[in-house]
Amino acid sequence: MKIAVIGAGLAGLSAALMAHEKGYQVTVYTKGYGGLALSAGTGDLLGYLPGRPDPVVGDPLQAVDDLPENHPYRLIGTEHLRAGMEWYRQALPDFWTPANATNTNTFLASALGSVRPTYLVPHTCAAGVLRDQMKLLVVGLKQFKDFPATLIADNLNRAERFSLSARAVTLDFSGRGREADVTATDYARNLDVADLDPQRAAKLRQKFATLLNDTVQSGETILIPALLGLSPQTFSEFQALVHAPVAEVPTVPPSILGRRAYDILVNSCREARVDIHTNCEVLSAASLDGTVTALRVARAGGVDEVKVDAVLDAAGGITSGNFERDSHLNIQEKVFNLPVFTPAPDATGYINSIHPIDLENRQELERVLMSGVGVDATMRPVDASGRRLYDNVYCLGEMLGTCAPWRELSGEGLALGSAWMAVQSLASLERSRS
Repeated sequence: MKIAVIGAGLAGLSAALMAHEKGYQVTVYTKGYGGLALSAGTGDLLGYLPGRPDPVVGDPLQAVDDLPENHPYRLIGTEHLRAGMEWYRQALPDFWTPANATNTNTFLASALGSVRPTYLVPHTCAAGVLRDQMKLLVVGLKQFKDFPATLIADNLNRAERFSLSARAVTLDFSGRGREADVTATDYARNLDVADLDPQRAAKLRQKFATLLNDTVQSGETILIPALLGLSPQTFSEFQALVHAPVAEVPTVPPSILGRRAYDILVNSCREARVDIHTNCEVLSAASLDGTVTALRVARAGGVDEVKVDAVLDAAGGITSGNFERDSHLNIQEKVFNLPVFTPAPDATGYINSIHPIDLENRQELERVLMSGVGVDATMRPVDASGRRLYDNVYCLGEMLGTCAPWRELSGEGLALGSAWMAVQSLASLERSRS
């Protein structure tokens, strides 16, 4: 079978690899690099249940039953959510810490010093998993403006969930000549073990490690911004130079942790001979009796018609440009002309914490961002009456809507759970027809 995947975010790349593992011929079509570099780079399943007295989720799989009935997780189910997250862990073995036997969330410091729950922990963050009585040294860099060390330390000291002792320092360390403003990507490239000048990169890592060794006190764990190389191996080599545990803290985009995950997934696709066509856009589809037979794909030189047997659509929602809003405020999916459903203001369930002075505007924003296509239990799109619209199109990730991943911390779970469910449904359909 020829499978077309639309989108190269986490849902798209993961679905492509999952489909390849089933023996399908897979091609990915994408306009750009997807959204992984905009994510924290952690493996979030379900961190918060807004509206509860204590919104923090300890056991995300158990908490699925407490979600609204129309939440995509209720369709996907805990079995497929767990399987999707476990697939992600195994697909990036050098990226994640070992399997979480308790299936519970652990807690990391965020880029502002809040206590942030997550399900899968990158190994470069493992030493920073928060616990009571922990002593922390939060290290900012004078040339890196997106990591306010003092604010992070102050917020950690005020954390309610743990009793922490954090102090902050700001070091003068430029990873790029004498520049006064250096991005995380610049630091990562210049510190990386795969740098074009490995000796210079090694000297930079040694200089940074020496600065930390001269600053850290006994018993402290060092928190630094996530910028230690694009290769996961870089962190391991750096940790060996430092005389105390070191942990990276996810930063604001572009996220080096997300970029590392993206690179691993793309390299895995290449090794699996999954074709990735970038700088192209799927414009529309040709169908016959509810079955998509071909996609019209625009790229340099014109528009091609590509024959397909099935489509895994992970093109995203309103923020990715896959949904369009017209002058009448109607939202429409672009490729397959799928109906997009927008929750009513009082049906979202996620607006009770908004200050009344901004309620109306925020309600509208929430409604638009939570818009999505309707799907059945196989991830195939349906209309308002529940009638299936296409037999061989599966919708993944942000396309599903009716939830707030940015507030729930459920982005990775939504992407991986829906991708896993869709590929299993596709394989089951093929077996039933053979």
